[in-house]
Amino acid sequence: MKKYKDENKIILKQWVRVFLLIIVIAVAVFSIVSIFKAANPKTADKKKLYSYSYNSGMDYKVYLKTNDFFNVPYMDMNKQYIATIIDHIEVTPKYVFQSTEDLDYIYNYSIVATARGLGEDSDGRKVDVWSKEYPISTIQTQSGSGKDFTISKTVNIDYNAFNQVLSDFRNQFGISVDARVDLTMKITINAGLKGQAEKTLQEAYEMSLQMPLLVQMLRIKADYVNTGGNTVYSKVDPNVKVNVPVIAAWFIVLIGALVVFIKLGKSLLVITRKSEYVLAINKIMKEYGDIIAETHNMPDLAKYDIVNIKSFVDMVDIEEELHSPIIYYEIEENAKCVFLILNDKTAYRFLLRESDFDHFNNYDYSEKEQTFI
Repeated sequence: MKKYKDENKIILKQWVRVFLLIIVIAVAVFSIVSIFKAANPKTADKKKLYSYSYNSGMDYKVYLKTNDFFNVPYMDMNKQYIATIIDHIEVTPKYVFQSTEDLDYIYNYSIVATARGLGEDSDGRKVDVWSKEYPISTIQTQSGSGKDFTISKTVNIDYNAFNQVLSDFRNQFGISVDARVDLTMKITINAGLKGQAEKTLQEAYEMSLQMPLLVQMLRIKADYVNTGGNTVYSKVDPNVKVNVPVIAAWFIVLIGALVVFIKLGKSLLVITRKSEYVLAINKIMKEYGDIIAETHNMPDLAKYDIVNIKSFVDMVDIEEELHSPIIYYEIEENAKCVFLILNDKTAYRFLLRESDFDHFNNYDYSEKEQTFI
């Protein structure tokens, strides 16, 4: 006898529940986002306007006095230099600004050299004993529109003149100081989205080169950040308040979604078990239907000694040995059935339940724990 159950109906119900579960999850996520926005109105109301980045650098060449040892007019960056043969230092600061959106901008820059005599405080930190600024390039202002602009200016530093200034300071006051001259480009930027009056970007930036003085050998040190950037957001009303009624409403929706999620999850688990249970029954009927006899009445087992069998394969072995048919009875539709072999006063029993296919929980079966096949 062969009997096949229709698992398509069960699988259809399973897919309906999966679809509903996805909708419930989407509602729960939307509720959480809405609660967050209502509880943090200042953060939620922020709107990205644009992002910007910059690259900066200070290239330089150290030009030499005529001498018998170096046959080149200048030496490139990042080398050791002999102070007595330096004629001047050519420096080219460069600043490149780029934005993701077109901006109306105004920027200005200046270049200044600062002579410094440095000492140490009680904590061993370097502090200015004396310093003085010498303008190298006066303030230059430029306005325009677009996504990018470049600031670049080449200047010359009279290294020997600054060396003489710090030498005179040391000789006059008799103070031993660490001396250097710092060349600094100072940049300020005010910008906003093109066509809008509000200036949403105010940026100030400096980059410097530090050149030791009153030394025999020197190495020039850069003091700036090569790259950077930021994102600019719209301004938020500082008086905006937390929307308590909206939070409460979405919280209720969230609780409802969680309740439905739990119920759907449990029902989906049951449907999954039933689907696997039906597939298992169909497999048994397909492979062993010729030795299975279906009955519509449950045999009375009161007069039999019951032997519980762990797998259906073992039932097949017993059938082959005793040459007695396997009786099939469905106790509960799509949920529980029993296979029996009756021989004299012994009943060999194999129970199969949809709960056997629960992959998430361990059940303490009242009759036995078993595998199906």
